[in-house]
Amino acid sequence: MAASEESDRRKAERVYFEPLRVRVYGTREGILVDLSEGGALVLFPVALPVDQQIALQIEWRDRPLNVQARVRRCLPHRVQLAAATLARTEYDVALEFVDLPPDSAAAIRGIIQSNSSPPAASSG
Repeated sequence: MAASEESDRRKAERVYFEPLRVRVYGTREGILVDLSEGGALVLFPVALPVDQQIALQIEWRDRPLNVQARVRRCLPHRVQLAAATLARTEYDVALEFVDLPPDSAAAIRGIIQSNSSPPAASSG
């Protein structure tokens, strides 16, 4: 599937912001790269099986947000710092939220709204 087709299938706009830490099953740590009301893109040091349902914990402010998600895509990429001799592989993991309770959906909207740019002031 072409990248443009993939983005056309998204139901909600994704918001990019300063990364947040996430955990899968309370143990594996990753970085939340972007977020929408329907899912997220997470950077993990290990691959997650496509179509696996996972328990995701987003560390937001004073309390963690726990949601269920399904792995839709897991793509490896090599990371190497300019001064490093060895490279490592990290994984871009696309997640789709499943069975999202209303309070969790509201919390996700809150995260998105707090990271969205304020509207431009009109001159006039």
